[in-house]
Amino acid sequence: MVEKHQGQVPNTREALEELPGVGRKTANVVLNVAFGQATMAVDTHLFRLGNRTGLAPGKTPLAVELGLLKRIPPQFMVDAHHWLILHGRYICKARQPLCGSCAVAAQCDMGRRLQLPTA
Repeated sequence: MVEKHQGQVPNTREALEELPGVGRKTANVVLNVAFGQATMAVDTHLFRLGNRTGLAPGKTPLAVELGLLKRIPPQFMVDAHHWLILHGRYICKARQPLCGSCAVAAQCDMGRRLQLPTA
């Protein structure tokens, strides 16, 4: 980064991914948090959430990312990945999702399958 970018963090996905150890997810986090770009960093929480809820089903993180980018309105994009990560970490947990206390269970594929009462 010092040699190629004069010690500055690059602001494009391509340039970030050229750095050692930086993949698409990390590049998306940097672009979103440091540069305010509308990106979607798909981690394990977002991957699970996209598939479990039906919001953005996909077999790969890239497929889920592209699905989320299509579904989320532009005015929410900068903050959406933070909100979704927190929802996946604390409500829509991997082993024991808290569907009974989920505010969006009625809009969720899993919540509808469980026929939960709406909050």
